[in-house]
Amino acid sequence: MFSIVYPESPILVWAPIVDSDTIYVGQIVECQGNEGIAPIAAAAGANDTTGKIVPFGVVVGLSNYVPSFDATYKTEKIVDATPLASTADFRLVGGLWPKNDHVAYAHIALIDATTILKGDIFNAAVGTAITVGTLTAGDSVSATSSALEVAGVATLATLYFRTGSNAGSYRITDDASTTALTWDKPLYVVAAVGDTVVRANGLRLLGPSRVQFDSESIYINNAAALTVDYYGVDVVKLDLREAGKEHVYFRFNADHFCLTRA
Repeated sequence: MFSIVYPESPILVWAPIVDSDTIYVGQIVECQGNEGIAPIAAAAGANDTTGKIVPFGVVVGLSNYVPSFDATYKTEKIVDATPLASTADFRLVGGLWPKNDHVAYAHIALIDATTILKGDIFNAAVGTAITVGTLTAGDSVSATSSALEVAGVATLATLYFRTGSNAGSYRITDDASTTALTWDKPLYVVAAVGDTVVRANGLRLLGPSRVQFDSESIYINNAAALTVDYYGVDVVKLDLREAGKEHVYFRFNADHFCLTRA
């Protein structure tokens, strides 16, 4: 899921959701539809220049009177229902929205180009940790690994040593492979057979990077190729230490907040 790290007290608004959609807590949403918010979903084009979706906020609450938990995404959800003769109990909405309108709402923490977000990194599904590779050969600036989930984008992927003499070390990789890994800055100790590694594709340790979200924009999909479709982000902190808890602190590049752009 996604959450806001900075500012500590973001602006909060209630918003209706697009007709017939489902909205989840921890989801990044846009507000360009006729009825209200929808997930920004996966990017289309480089820096989403085909989709041109503007991130609006992160869902932090829902107007369901009785909470509804989604087992797939492991978070609370709200499912839109037509207000016509509705029995849905959406009474928890605040602000100027009427409580007797029987419309589904979500509570949104607004984001802009200065907002720092924390995002979970998974391998194509919520709760699926990124692939651990085991080295079959190595030296100080390269290694051969069992297959990682996707070929790295050269200079835009970060390798982390989970075990071995270099445990805890990060290196930005130069290759475009799933098994033949290379990097520039030598390791302190030569990589050895049996060492284990993970790699976050598209994400540098700091600075301009690439990410792709799942269709519901609930997590960062580490299995995405990131060669054609991706969002542009600036990494503040990348943490690959613990399986299943890999995450990144980032902000959207300012390009994403322009409705008209190349």
